Amino acid sequence: MSSRRIHDPTEHRHIQQIQHTPVPLHPHCTPDTPLHKLSKQPVDMAGTGTGTSTGAGAGAGAQTAQMPFIRNLASSDRKLRTQSLATLQSYLSTRPNLPLQDALKLWTGLYYALWMTDRPRPQQALASELAALLFELPKSSVAAFLQAFWQVLSKQWPGIDALRMDKFLLLVRRVFAAHVRYARERRWTGKEVRSILDILGRECFDVQDEQGVALGLRLHVLDLWVDEMEREKAVGDSVVDGAADVSRGQFVTAMGELVEQLRRSPVKSVRGRAQESYADERLPWGTKDEDDEDEPVNPGQDGDNDKDDDDDDDGWGGIED
Repeated sequence: MSSRRIHDPTEHRHIQQIQHTPVPLHPHCTPDTPLHKLSKQPVDMAGTGTGTSTGAGAGAGAQTAQMPFIRNLASSDRKLRTQSLATLQSYLSTRPNLPLQDALKLWTGLYYALWMTDRPRPQQALASELAALLFELPKSSVAAFLQAFWQVLSKQWPGIDALRMDKFLLLVRRVFAAHVRYARERRWTGKEVRSILDILGRECFDVQDEQGVALGLRLHVLDLWVDEMEREKAVGDSVVDGAADVSRGQFVTAMGELVEQLRRSPVKSVRGRAQESYADERLPWGTKDEDDEDEPVNPGQDGDNDKDDDDDDDGWGGIED
């Protein structure tokens, strides 16, 4: 059978139709907009659906278009990263009463900056620097900044691939620690500290199971919260004055109450992880492993153990069932 292509008389008309179909323009452009200005037009950073690009790379470009210094945070040039961070810090320090929508746009851009960052050391440095931005903000902007962080991470969590997961796990650890450090710097008490606990309970632990926080994110926080509380001296034997020590104890108790509520979560994995972390022996109410407590101080004083020692002299008897 001949493999010669058969001419389709409708093909030419179809090609002409495609060639004359108008290309969709940027939502802020007009037919008279010069081509070289297209890349300078503002884009939707809040994910409201304008634009047609898909994929992480396209999303990264869209989210950083209004704040070009965010893209430079992912640069391999250390000097450029430092300059970009200083610009971002200056930008945030002049934003009192940061609206939640602006904070969501900002964290979406920062998320993609970390997404595009290669090599372990720059990733670790950027994660720590992003967490430290909390301390550059006016007090009136802290709540929106932290709330936006958890909302953006929860939304993006299911799309993080295995090769990039480690740096986002580290980011969550660093930002959670920043929450605790922020409370410590305010001596564990006050309106701002109560706001921190409220945000963690609602946007991070999702105590009421109403916010739809990503399951993997909740489990990760349940894994790390005691470690970071200890690291930031919320638990442990650090010496402070009497009043601050009482406030610290109240803060730890309040944090523990958030986790304790998750022991009754309808999600089995959350219940199990909450139960395990809540019983951590580093916490004031924690308990040591029962196996360790039941172990005799001097096993050699037990007559049965003496018999075992005699059996050991006969040599190895194989693997016991």
